[in-house]
Amino acid sequence: TMERDGIKMRVFGDVTGLPLQLQNLVAKTNEISTHYSGFQANICLNYGGRDEIVRAAKKFNAEAQSRRERGESDEDVFSACLDTAGIPDPDLIIRTSGELRLSNFLLWQAAYAEFVFTDVLWPEFTPAVFADCIKTYLGRTRRFGKVVESI
Repeated sequence: TMERDGIKMRVFGDVTGLPLQLQNLVAKTNEISTHYSGFQANICLNYGGRDEIVRAAKKFNAEAQSRRERGESDEDVFSACLDTAGIPDPDLIIRTSGELRLSNFLLWQAAYAEFVFTDVLWPEFTPAVFADCIKTYLGRTRRFGKVVESI
């Protein structure tokens, strides 16, 4: 189905604790996805933001010197070690069910994301609720850490 419809699907997380058959399926799915540029679906399996950062730090430590020699910045080098390497950071994170926390989700990638919190539970999250979240997002001024000068 992915091949027929040109869908990219990436699986994030530590899959080493999963059964070997599932690990192989994840690897095959990630490999197939490199051939397509259509709709992208991201799935978090056994994912935790802190765990991702620890795994990335180990990879960074092993690869940093050669990447620096190629002129890459430390932040770019570290980002390339994350599960989400090559995927843009989210612009918007919608948190349902009235929770007001990240819950260990995309800790590095959420640095400049806008957040919309809703009391609506996921099963009741309708297109109308989604439209309201987008409307809220569109009313924001994105600064990406910069100070907006007063006029």
